[in-house]
Amino acid sequence: MKYLCLELYKLKRRKVFLTFVLILGVELLFVFSNYGNNENFLGMISDPNAPAWEDLIVGPATMNGLFLPILAAVIASRICDMEHRGNTWKLLECNNENRKAIWFCKFTVVAVLMLAAILIQALVIVAYGNAVGIVEPLPVKTLWEFVLGTVMVTFVVVTIQVFFSLVFANQLVPMSIGMIGALIGFISTLLPTGIRNILIWGNYAEMMVLGQDTSSGNLQSSELVVRNIDFLPLTILFIVGLIAFVLFEKKFQKYEY
Repeated sequence: MKYLCLELYKLKRRKVFLTFVLILGVELLFVFSNYGNNENFLGMISDPNAPAWEDLIVGPATMNGLFLPILAAVIASRICDMEHRGNTWKLLECNNENRKAIWFCKFTVVAVLMLAAILIQALVIVAYGNAVGIVEPLPVKTLWEFVLGTVMVTFVVVTIQVFFSLVFANQLVPMSIGMIGALIGFISTLLPTGIRNILIWGNYAEMMVLGQDTSSGNLQSSELVVRNIDFLPLTILFIVGLIAFVLFEKKFQKYEY
């Protein structure tokens, strides 16, 4: 607890919260500014049978694959870089702060910030939908599944970013991993389901709860259909992430600086 409080104190000088607000703000502004000019969405607002809420959820779900890996990489790098720059690893250990406590504190701070970003997205979806007057009842179950699925994928992403940010003094390495993940997440909507599930960051595309019925073969006349999130690949990924979390924590304890 003492080291966790110290981590929170050190955040003041690293401008982590400013970075958090800027990256998340750019994503939300980019996503929701487009809905005001989207004729299809505007036409669904007054139709109680149209999937207007699901269309709102698809916006963040599409862009999370690009923005959340970058956000996790930047936050983890900023939080872990202070020990590398100050060469304070030995000092922390001399103060009876073991590696396990350091790992959990660093991970907790990054994970809480990422969880806050996901919850803010959900709140903005609800607030924007109510502001424009969507007639369709709010699909609470679908919104909850979007939040849960995004959290499961982000847990694995945070685990990767924190570990590489801790073990590499050169923060270009974890930042490069985050950028590669963002690229994969961004193009994952174009990849077949099986392939994007293998790619960790590609699983953000599973949160797209709205698709097109292409059974007629005509893409222009195809109707929008609401689909359920497939939690099987997300659960498998989350379990693999838990295993990686334990292995990375043990590897970090034995790492020599």
